Amino acid sequence: MALVVVASASGAPGASTVALAMAGVWPRDSLLAECGATGNPLVFRHKAIGGKDDLDPRVGMLSLAVAGRGGIRPQLIREHTQQIHGGQRVLLGVATAEQYGTWQGMWSALGRGFVAIKDADVIVDLGRLGPDVPGQDLLPMASLVVLVAGTSPEEIAAVRDRAAALRERLGRDGGGAPIGILLVDHRRHHAKLLRELPQLLARQHLAVDVLGCLPFDASGAAQLAGRKTGRVEKSELVRAVRQVVDGLRGRYGLGVEPLAEGAEGVPADAVGVG
Repeated sequence: MALVVVASASGAPGASTVALAMAGVWPRDSLLAECGATGNPLVFRHKAIGGKDDLDPRVGMLSLAVAGRGGIRPQLIREHTQQIHGGQRVLLGVATAEQYGTWQGMWSALGRGFVAIKDADVIVDLGRLGPDVPGQDLLPMASLVVLVAGTSPEEIAAVRDRAAALRERLGRDGGGAPIGILLVDHRRHHAKLLRELPQLLARQHLAVDVLGCLPFDASGAAQLAGRKTGRVEKSELVRAVRQVVDGLRGRYGLGVEPLAEGAEGVPADAVGVG
């Protein structure tokens, strides 16, 4: 099914938070996969389903790398996932750069395994996307690549350059995944930027979409991260992410195919998002 990769262009805040929120409000069953090189924050921020036990840090990307040497099938991926409190299914990331290295030469196989999953869409948190990140071998198989960026001039320049390099690479590797920029605005003066950024990208002949602008909502982000209690589904952040996801359905047709009869769906309160 759909493979959506969420990444930061230059260490911009919120890529992991955006990926978690997108998975939580996704209209189909979803798997959130931590595939970045900078650790596995979910294991520290969330309890296992039921809310009492800790997630098992040994089960996830590291255990899948060992088990998947002979091939990575959808069922094998599922065997190495866990559910966080609320019901969201997750594939925990590795804890160290050394563990990340166990995936050398296997990223394309993982991407094929993700795409072969029939009863869920996969949201990948790729962390910071640089030219030397091995996990970017997933990108040619993506249905959509979302680049998260702030709104300062230097952050806009960084995401523009990263989008240009990514567009060139995807074209070279034969992948045609659309690329979308999703802004996170501290200043809340984004209306003008949302008008001007598409024009800037068009002048540079970049086939990149602007998906929208999320508010910098520290309280909503803390609730998603498990550091604060509250009705996260009512937070400004989650409401804005839901609007973006609804837009993806209309623009790219993502998340619109109904679950097969008997398929397991995400509970309405997954990660606290109703």
